[in-house]
Amino acid sequence: MSFLRTLTHLFHPQRSNNHRARILQPHSLLQLSGLAVVFALSLRLLATTQTPIGLVLGYATSISVDEVMSLTNTERKKQGLSPLKINPALSQAALAKGQHMFTEQYWAHVSPSGREPWEFIRLSGYTYTVAGENLARDFMQSDDMVTAWMASPTHRANIVSNEYEETGIAVINGELKGTETTLVIQLFGKPKTVGMATGGLVTQVQATGTQAATFTSQQSSLSPLDLTKAVFVSLLVILLTALVYDTVIITKKRVVRSVGKNFGHIMLYVVVAALILFFKGGIIG
Repeated sequence: MSFLRTLTHLFHPQRSNNHRARILQPHSLLQLSGLAVVFALSLRLLATTQTPIGLVLGYATSISVDEVMSLTNTERKKQGLSPLKINPALSQAALAKGQHMFTEQYWAHVSPSGREPWEFIRLSGYTYTVAGENLARDFMQSDDMVTAWMASPTHRANIVSNEYEETGIAVINGELKGTETTLVIQLFGKPKTVGMATGGLVTQVQATGTQAATFTSQQSSLSPLDLTKAVFVSLLVILLTALVYDTVIITKKRVVRSVGKNFGHIMLYVVVAALILFFKGGIIG
């Protein structure tokens, strides 16, 4: 069978395919679904390997400390609050917390061994009267991540709290439970006024710079999520095109069939494609 005849058999309603495009028949749809799932799982597996393909797919995020800082202060400004300042000690504490999560392979505010975020803050030399922590992983864009934080009452409370004066941010790439991911750790604090018992001297712990802690690998132009979305949407576009073409041909020929109406399938595929396109991924903690 020539290529043209094969293509016609796949997409054009005719006697050889019982007047229903082959690609739209149940067994063909099942095969396409199976191939798409295998592709997604294979891509996820490849992303965890040290092969050239795995290295290309492993990391792809445009999240930066500067953007997170800017977006945080934008949200605070909306509430009439003063902007937070970067504190290097808090940033180092955030970096240490992120490295510890990768080392111990956990995703939580408190480690399985019971280490709390406040311990990392104290070890950095930062003394505080109040402190907080926001976590995020697997986000591709800083604004999507901050939007997710703001949609969560507890995370929002940290961002727009009038008790905090300083923050520390770390953006770290690594492997967590077999999956390459990007962790974002944002710590909040109010420096403690430290006094000496034998004298009246009071010193204020202050930030001495604006450098934030970052520990990221080189950014990649591909991500498993984006590539998977592209493949799934491409398949849906092909199916939608086939459905529209099938509808036009069958209507023109006035062929009576016992299969369901194409309009319902078209609407279903459009909704699924929209959901895939707008899916951002990412988890907050």
